[in-house]
Amino acid sequence: MKKKPFILYYLILFMLLTTTNSWGFNKKDIPTMIKIGIRYENKAASVVNLYSASGFQFGYYDEGIFDSIFYLPHNRNIIIRKDGYYIKFNGAYLESNPEEERSIKGNQLYGPYHVQIVTEFNTRDEMENFLNSLDDDDFYPVYEDGWQIWTGLFTSKEEAEEFIENKGKIHDKNLKVVNPNNYRVQVMDDNGDVLFIYNSTQGEYSFRPVPEKGNDGVVNLDGKNFRGGIIIKRYSDSDMTVINHLSLREYLYGVLPKEMSGDWPLEALKAQAVAARNYAVANIGKHNNYGFDLCDTIDCQVYGGYDVEKPRSNRAVDETAGKVLTYNGRIVSAFFHSNSGGHTEDSENIWNLSIPYIRGVKDDFSLGAPNSSWTQVYSVYEIEDVLSSKGFDVGNIYEIYPEKYSENGRVLSLKIKGSSDEISLPKEKTRALFGYNEIKSMWFNVRTDADLYIRSAEDDNITNKPLNRIYITKGSKVVKAPERKTYKIYNGEEYVSMSGIPAKYIFEGRGWGHGLGMSQWGAKKMAEMGYTYEDILKHYYTGTTLE
Repeated sequence: MKKKPFILYYLILFMLLTTTNSWGFNKKDIPTMIKIGIRYENKAASVVNLYSASGFQFGYYDEGIFDSIFYLPHNRNIIIRKDGYYIKFNGAYLESNPEEERSIKGNQLYGPYHVQIVTEFNTRDEMENFLNSLDDDDFYPVYEDGWQIWTGLFTSKEEAEEFIENKGKIHDKNLKVVNPNNYRVQVMDDNGDVLFIYNSTQGEYSFRPVPEKGNDGVVNLDGKNFRGGIIIKRYSDSDMTVINHLSLREYLYGVLPKEMSGDWPLEALKAQAVAARNYAVANIGKHNNYGFDLCDTIDCQVYGGYDVEKPRSNRAVDETAGKVLTYNGRIVSAFFHSNSGGHTEDSENIWNLSIPYIRGVKDDFSLGAPNSSWTQVYSVYEIEDVLSSKGFDVGNIYEIYPEKYSENGRVLSLKIKGSSDEISLPKEKTRALFGYNEIKSMWFNVRTDADLYIRSAEDDNITNKPLNRIYITKGSKVVKAPERKTYKIYNGEEYVSMSGIPAKYIFEGRGWGHGLGMSQWGAKKMAEMGYTYEDILKHYYTGTTLE
């Protein structure tokens, strides 16, 4: 049998939890700024468009103070792209292959070869004075190993050399060819003219709006608004990684309405604000390998930027400013989920690590809310397809049942039997296999369309059991019903045929999510009943202190 490993998922969780629990809490460790990945890996961009009503500053932070390198107050729209091969087509800048024709339908091909004026500038003023003295507007500033002045977007070294041969010198200064570099980023105005070029690996450079009175400092990135600044990095042989650099407070403004409705009761939103702040602080640097702290997806916390903000959720962030949960003086990872189904879970019953503040608690507040109960029906063929797509081959399925439950009711192991093999899926591996939106929690039971309903002769209780788990009379013996057989069952009037092989499996469950920490729907109910956010946090996070 071929098995697809789930080791990476659990390894990531283990690293996250062990790192979190070993980190000592201190107020000074709460960062004021945070970097959120917006585009990276397969979402990385070859070109982005930025808009700011007040124009832009380009620079970097030095001990919390922004040091401006380029000042662009009159450029509301700027285009940022890789310094590579591209064409302008219907107003868009499209990456192009230099091996193809040098023009497509009459559109000029631009390239990553440039020509530099060979001279040194000790300051930006020196560079700008020299640049302003040039008659040719095609020269532009460059920030790479100090200040430089270049010209051209040549498609080959030969083309650049031909320019030098024709031009000779500039103000008695020699010219030289600049070869391509995989780390360079090109900044253009909305006409496509180069404003400047920089090397993105020589500093953590940010584009941010020029500060103006009454301005929220919002940057529009390809139609989506963000507070703070935008960092754009280019790694070798890759597209550009786009990062939103902003304050922790502003980040939480864009998290809360994505994780909990921004119109919910204020005390529930305050509890969510503390939980989200805790998660952010405890996991700072989770994506350091990409140059940012946290991503904007469910792998971290869902972040929607400025456009999703709500007045009430912003108020919740402001009124809990600086508040975090601790356990024995250490910051906690305040896990949360949609609905507990009536009882939260111990951490080791979902993952492998026992966390003292993530203990299962009775949670009637979540009952009656959306997804406090759910049903998911699969045909046997659908399940076989799911298994096959994930690398499991058990043959024809004929039995699925929970092998073990936690004391709080969740399945710790699910057995799947087939004609050629069987597998056991531990803990959250079942949800990882079928889909987290399909099997909404591990609190479920499984029944089938082949189950029999049996009434007790003593107390009239009715239970359902699969046929192959029932004992029958065979001659003078009582034996277990053989698997994968068809039986004649007497219903009091006649014998009917019944197969012991199910055609459908019905998962009947409670709650949505891993069940650890705070139930969001439970928090909403508690707030509606008059509980404070401190009460909510105390209920869901055992033994913690709000500081």
